[in-house]
Amino acid sequence: MNKTNAMRMLDREKIPYEVLEYAIDKDRFSGEAVSDLLGLDYRCCYKTLGLIHEHDVYLAAISVADEIDFKKCAKALGVKNLEMIHVKDLLKLVGYERGSVSPVGVKKNKGIVFDDEVLNHEEIEISAGAMGLGLKLKTKDILDYLHADVKDIVKE
Repeated sequence: MNKTNAMRMLDREKIPYEVLEYAIDKDRFSGEAVSDLLGLDYRCCYKTLGLIHEHDVYLAAISVADEIDFKKCAKALGVKNLEMIHVKDLLKLVGYERGSVSPVGVKKNKGIVFDDEVLNHEEIEISAGAMGLGLKLKTKDILDYLHADVKDIVKE
């Protein structure tokens, strides 16, 4: 297995992680399907969403069980509004394709916020930056490394 950019960046900072591998067809891909394949609780598996406000890229990380609340998320990031980056623009704007967006190693990122559910878990799973690879690591480590905000950003 080749190391992803996200893994190399975490290695440089000496942040420990466990690599989780899974096989899934792109047309069957979803956060829930990945959680099921890895045998992990949906609440501790995090999907990273690429968001845009005017020309600025932001990230939001929420559990795969949740749906983002754009108003709450925009407020948490200090902007008027946000929308999802279109799938066709993800690689160009974020540096990752759908299904492999990691909060680590994003090209341009004006800010990142994790949903506060993350504080209920000692460890979480995030994408390693490539389809079929996840990273399990300590919540505190990833939040500190990313200088991430933690706020309520999901629909009730």
